[in-house]
Amino acid sequence: MPSLIEIAQRLDRVESILAIQRLSADYCRGADRRDLDVFLSVWSPAAVWKVSEDLEFTGREQIAAAIGEQWRFLSRAFHWTSNAAIDLSGEIGSGRFDVDGEVQLLDGSWFAIAGEYLDSYVRVDDKWLISSRTALIYSQRPVLEAERISP
Repeated sequence: MPSLIEIAQRLDRVESILAIQRLSADYCRGADRRDLDVFLSVWSPAAVWKVSEDLEFTGREQIAAAIGEQWRFLSRAFHWTSNAAIDLSGEIGSGRFDVDGEVQLLDGSWFAIAGEYLDSYVRVDDKWLISSRTALIYSQRPVLEAERISP
């Protein structure tokens, strides 16, 4: 039978994984709904957000400016993460999420995107935060008119 210490450690691990999965959901929800407070709540103070091979932002202030720029060029966005693979080691962790999304540009055209997020996490004051997120885009294509559903 496991000891109380072992049970507490296992419970902490499960709660940590759930908290990290929630970070990914809040990241998507904050970005898609243009809720800056929710979006910024997932990042550690010195976090790095690498949005492409040659473009990264460091710290919440730069990250806030970067998402604000994205919002200027998109009418709407929807994206979801799945297939979480999270590893923990004490107060740090790493993870991978598949990501699927659709964005609408200002001209009304839509694009479908598939990729992956590569993450690092840190626990600060008993709260898990993203310390780095690298976005890898594997596929990006226009959504054809025939694929859209009219409201």
